[in-house]
Amino acid sequence: MVIPYLCHMNKIQKNLCVFIHYCKYFYIPRYVKIYVDEISKYFDQVILVTNDRPVEEDIAFNNTKISTLFVKNEGYDLGMIYKVFRTIDISEYSQIACINDSNILFDQLLPIFNWSKTQQTDFWGVIDSNLKPWFSTHQNNYHIQSHFIVFNNKALLKLPAFFDSLNIQDILREKDPVKLRQTVIDKWEIGLSQFLIKEGLSCASFIDSYSYSQLYLSGKQTNVGLKLYPELIRSGYPLIKMKIITKGKLKDIFRSKSHWKNLIRHYGNETWEIELLIEELIQIRNDYGNQLFIKIRRKFLSIISYLKRRN
Repeated sequence: MVIPYLCHMNKIQKNLCVFIHYCKYFYIPRYVKIYVDEISKYFDQVILVTNDRPVEEDIAFNNTKISTLFVKNEGYDLGMIYKVFRTIDISEYSQIACINDSNILFDQLLPIFNWSKTQQTDFWGVIDSNLKPWFSTHQNNYHIQSHFIVFNNKALLKLPAFFDSLNIQDILREKDPVKLRQTVIDKWEIGLSQFLIKEGLSCASFIDSYSYSQLYLSGKQTNVGLKLYPELIRSGYPLIKMKIITKGKLKDIFRSKSHWKNLIRHYGNETWEIELLIEELIQIRNDYGNQLFIKIRRKFLSIISYLKRRN
């Protein structure tokens, strides 16, 4: 009887991170390697699930904890995570994290995972939200943002029922990108947290978005990861949204200390070759990003430089 009991103990102690990545390049970007390598310190197993394409390198990064699953690009994050869950037995895990590549990690995750050890919750994440999109079907829109969400044992047991509650095949077949995005936000981003909360499960977030909106925006609800990213980073948040880099807004032209490059340089981990990371992000921005904004910012900086020379 002793050996089966020990096997059971080993089984329930195993944890998994599913890292969701979409890329048009035939390689794994540096920012993804950094994130996945760092996250592997906190999980027994990491599955990098990404869109099916030829990749020119070994994406395990010489890390035996990491494996890769290439899938057809359907259903955004929801489709990718669903396909992973079809390949695993969730009863083998006491914890599963779902993390995506919509953020750039520039410093260690240790403070977040140290915080998580103090929480007696069924699921948790790095940041929450109360925002209600116009297309939401929920009365209560509170949710843990799905770019970094961790399910503990009780939440894991509810996930099969959650997937069963969706018309998942219709979601995978949806070709209209606008409708698909709205559906995934409604059913996955918000719907998952609401499903688990209605099942009586508890949750927590490392960043309380309500507190930040009270402190900096007089309580106005917003996506603090986008609107208050300098304040978040200065308080110890080690992530910045890729959208900030690729789709900058005009007001970012007038940022100096708060500009994303300066924030990453100042708060980034010195051992991670931050300048190489910034260089890659600039290339991605120029390829994916808001070209009009980029031209305007360059023009603004050239004017500032000219005025400084005259003075």
